[in-house]
Amino acid sequence: MMNTPARSDARAWVRSRFRGYFTVLYTPFDVDGGIDERALRRNVELTLSLPGVGGLSVHTIHQEFWTMTAAERCRLTDVVLETVAGRVPVIVGVSDTSARQVVALARHAQQAGADAVMVWPPYYGVRTGDGVKAFYEYVGERIDAPMFAYSTTLTELGFYLTPEMVEALLPIEHLCGVQNTTLNVAAYAAMMERVGDRISVATSLEEYFLFGRTSFPERTPDFLTGCSRPLLVQSRARPHCGDFIAAVLGGDLARASRLLRTIIGIADKLQTKYFAQGFHHVGLFKQLSTHLGLAGGPVRPPASAPKAEELQAALAVMRDAGLIDGSIDGPIDIEGQA
Repeated sequence: MMNTPARSDARAWVRSRFRGYFTVLYTPFDVDGGIDERALRRNVELTLSLPGVGGLSVHTIHQEFWTMTAAERCRLTDVVLETVAGRVPVIVGVSDTSARQVVALARHAQQAGADAVMVWPPYYGVRTGDGVKAFYEYVGERIDAPMFAYSTTLTELGFYLTPEMVEALLPIEHLCGVQNTTLNVAAYAAMMERVGDRISVATSLEEYFLFGRTSFPERTPDFLTGCSRPLLVQSRARPHCGDFIAAVLGGDLARASRLLRTIIGIADKLQTKYFAQGFHHVGLFKQLSTHLGLAGGPVRPPASAPKAEELQAALAVMRDAGLIDGSIDGPIDIEGQA
């Protein structure tokens, strides 16, 4: 069980302990469609070894949590936290349309050793500002783990948690942060201005993180959450993301800016064009990750595999960027990694 800070200490605790990229994971499924636990453990180890990774974000969109039963989600949480064994902090997503289910998942995650939980607004059904506020209050009253909220304009979620709405949640004293993934720098700045003096306003994207460090240096935390780029736009030979986070946290913002241009140049061709359409192409991203060593396998419906032309175009981008040389056709044995 994690050493949970007192509710009143959660915000300072997260700011002092979290650092670097909190990257997503991909869930490998076996031939029968079940979770391949051995491959999952290898994915955890390989992900932790990537440049710049300081923690994990579990049960994000990338991990296909919405396709899993509650029992599968709990088992996956157990396997990941057992494998991490306290080496880095872990944020476990416990999102659901049912507040009662969120509470059950959060209590399980805390007992299993999670350092914090991510709670989305309900992602289906009739939702109002007052109703979403009551949803978070219900959860907050019943769990003790540090909580993150999620603010996004992506149509997959379909509910935008505005800066004003987040501010209304601040009486929940263990609400320690909000992940802002709005793809709009003005919206990110508005969130930082509204609540960044009290909770951590995190992002998954380097361009917003760097903007935050230059425009709000006292407020921007030392970490990013829900990040997938470190899995797809760098390699050990070309550690773009690892070098970027080191430059930012080391105060070399000029070097960070140069690295950012490289990261965005690759990511725009692999991911951002899909985000601009309002969705994560999980099938494509998961498949691409296997060419950098991770175990992938099929996605579960309603997600689908990438089209052949999408995959080939993305692999060409990775080859042109020097991330793969064409000889890597699938997962690398983690035991063979240096």
